[in-house]
Amino acid sequence: MEKKRAELVRALSAMIRKPEDFPGGRLPPERELAESLGVSRNLLREAIITMEAMGLLEVRERQGAFIAAPGADDLAASLRYLSVWPDDVLAHVMEMRLIIEAPAATLAASRRTRAELERLAECVRRLEAAEGDAESAGAWDARFHALIVAAAHNPVLDRVYEGLSAAMEKFVILSRRRLLQAAGWPAKVAVEHRRIVAALEAGDEAGTGTAVREHLEEALKQLGRPERA
Repeated sequence: MEKKRAELVRALSAMIRKPEDFPGGRLPPERELAESLGVSRNLLREAIITMEAMGLLEVRERQGAFIAAPGADDLAASLRYLSVWPDDVLAHVMEMRLIIEAPAATLAASRRTRAELERLAECVRRLEAAEGDAESAGAWDARFHALIVAAAHNPVLDRVYEGLSAAMEKFVILSRRRLLQAAGWPAKVAVEHRRIVAALEAGDEAGTGTAVREHLEEALKQLGRPERA
């Protein structure tokens, strides 16, 4: 039942990506929708309840289910609840981080504080000291990247990144562990982190964005890019 519900949630999520197909944002009546999808009404109800918890749908008494207007909190919640991931999820995680973190770093270059620069430099020192300890190195690497996003001082971006991190925590940990166990990788990461800190300290927006993008692209190469559908 869990697998069937997850598949139905995925199908419904794909459907509501085209809100123009639903006048007023309202989904078809339960019986009609269940028949069109070839599922039982009970399974459909479970999927709708799940999607309401995810912030994707809004159920109104005596009116039916409506597509919910997205907000930062809704996005974070939906990421936390999402349970169906592609097989090459580690590469997809890195790709998503690349989309979020490089632009965030560009903003951080002109918004970061002296205290934030000091905390980032401390993360680099701790990462270097964690040589041979993939778990500790991974923790300091995670803190370094979270601090960069925080230094952009954009509360919506913070919520999205927090939601992404919470949703994919085990996958992020696994990807970092895999990378930091690779020969020569911890030292390479430390060098790249120092380059990022130097660009941030110089207030170089383009340079910071480029440094973060190239850093994450190298990690993506190690994990292998997701295959195109």
